Amino acid sequence: MADETICGVFPNQDLQETLGFDTYWYDYITGPTEDVKTGESGYSYRCDMDSDSAPFGLLEVSYGIDSMLHPNTGKPLEFDEIPVEYSDTAREVSFEGVEGEGWAWTDSVEIYVAWRYDETQTLLARLTYWGPPEDLDEQVEKFHIVLEPALAQIPELASATPTHVTVPSPTPRPSPNAEEASLDDD
Repeated sequence: MADETICGVFPNQDLQETLGFDTYWYDYITGPTEDVKTGESGYSYRCDMDSDSAPFGLLEVSYGIDSMLHPNTGKPLEFDEIPVEYSDTAREVSFEGVEGEGWAWTDSVEIYVAWRYDETQTLLARLTYWGPPEDLDEQVEKFHIVLEPALAQIPELASATPTHVTVPSPTPRPSPNAEEASLDDD
């Protein structure tokens, strides 16, 4: 993919050269959000990208006002429960120039970073990795290198003009009503 920036914040060259992640598809969406239960309001950002080169599959980033994170374990998880739930691999992390607190951990073939910016805004990033287990620590470090500048930029991007981008764009399909209208014209 020739795009210079993926999902509005990830330099494609860094994804390729630092991490070895070759993006062939991505989708991201930003905008304001509100939790009707709590009355909290804030901003959201969601990025999903797929790689077509081993040892990676997906890179997903979700930023919003929900204190419940949704790792790929099937059950939601409170930010403060991470070190208990993943006691064997969770470690505190910090990223230069990013206010807040964070955890990183691995679970099977997945590398995670969770970040709490403040009392309402949290982020969860997940990278699937199917490479040799002995290379996992190196891949975690490379993921953090690529993720660090994005963590600083995502709050600003999320609060800007609402955006939804899919690359490559899906092929438009005619609506069923358009087909019926053309049949009526005959």
